[in-house]
Amino acid sequence: MRRALVTSLGLLAFATAGCERHPEDPIFAYGRALHRDGTPRSGETLTLERLDEDAFAPLATATTEASGDFTLEMLYGDTVKDELYFSTLHRLRLALPLEADGSGTFLTFTLQDDVELPTLKPWDAHPVVGTRDQGPTVAFPPAPPAPPLPETADTLELQDGDTGEFVPILPSEPEPLLWVTSGGELLWRQKGTESPWVPGPYVMEDFASPRVQLRAASAGSWLFEPLGGESSSVNFRLEWRTGAEPLPPGTLRPISRGATCEPSFADVCPWTDGLLTPVDFWEKETDPRYHSVVITLPQPTLPRRAVVRGLSYPHGWGGKDWLVLEGSMDGEQWQSLARVTLRDLSRLELSLLDARFGFFTEPLGGESPYGDGPIRLGAQEPVFQDVPLSGTAPVRFVRLSVESLIYDGTSPPAEFYTLSEVSIFE
Repeated sequence: MRRALVTSLGLLAFATAGCERHPEDPIFAYGRALHRDGTPRSGETLTLERLDEDAFAPLATATTEASGDFTLEMLYGDTVKDELYFSTLHRLRLALPLEADGSGTFLTFTLQDDVELPTLKPWDAHPVVGTRDQGPTVAFPPAPPAPPLPETADTLELQDGDTGEFVPILPSEPEPLLWVTSGGELLWRQKGTESPWVPGPYVMEDFASPRVQLRAASAGSWLFEPLGGESSSVNFRLEWRTGAEPLPPGTLRPISRGATCEPSFADVCPWTDGLLTPVDFWEKETDPRYHSVVITLPQPTLPRRAVVRGLSYPHGWGGKDWLVLEGSMDGEQWQSLARVTLRDLSRLELSLLDARFGFFTEPLGGESPYGDGPIRLGAQEPVFQDVPLSGTAPVRFVRLSVESLIYDGTSPPAEFYTLSEVSIFE
């Protein structure tokens, strides 16, 4: 495949050397598709899709060779839209069909000219559900490795502002992400934990028929500079998923179930109903913008636990964000219940994230071809937190907000984008 890429780039450069690309010029993307055991996926037709407005539509097809290699041919104008002062790169998607067990692999990317793509190969893994005295357990293997750099590619480098060292922008290392659903909605997501994972009773709440799946993703950028040809790059996010396994249903009901809240839409609080449906603040209210949710408990209570599900907000430019929970008896005087660090990134870590051109390492769900819900481009990964509370006196109101550090050193409350559920327990 790599030899074919070098040869094809050389031929293309000979025909177009010294000329800028035109919308009708052909460009090529080269890839490989494998089965989970590493054998080639031979004679399989793959469909390249392009994001148009808020949906992906077919753009081109390719059939894999006996080796699993394939070549996608498209027009420059199909992938790059030249504006007056800048160019917009169209987001593309390529996916393997779901396996019989529900596992799948897909790639989203942008490109400027001829490139190589990361290999598409399913993750040979599945979650193993067991039981202990404290409840169910989920054992899981390591994530797949990050895509290796092709021989024809190079990487960008960033200079560490603290040390002066040049750091290559390599594809991010995948981490296993436990993805738990109930009734088709996201109940919980858990990463950065060792196997086996033990979901606590507050996490499982009283949701029926939960199912757990493993996911992982890697985001990166590769550069290509063929001799005498047009330079190019590909910015990508490769995602893997396994099939899902059933978990025992939860049995713990929060005291906040059915409680009222502010804001509320049509006199109903959508974040205490136990339905897990994400609610978009910008679709419901645009003025004023909401920076908190206040839940009114049915009676004064000394809360001991809070579970926040599906909260998204704009990350602070300072690299630090905190989830803040407060309680009050009168809605005016507030006591701290918890302050949890959501992010604490160095300048180098922020620069590395920015350098990936918005291709987030977290599987967001919206780009998936497997029916995970609406596309939410630019959205950050949602917050799921199981938070012990440290209040010292009963409260009637519980307030949820996020503070984000900005350049001037202040940490004002961040605007809420979406929220699925907030549960308070005694």
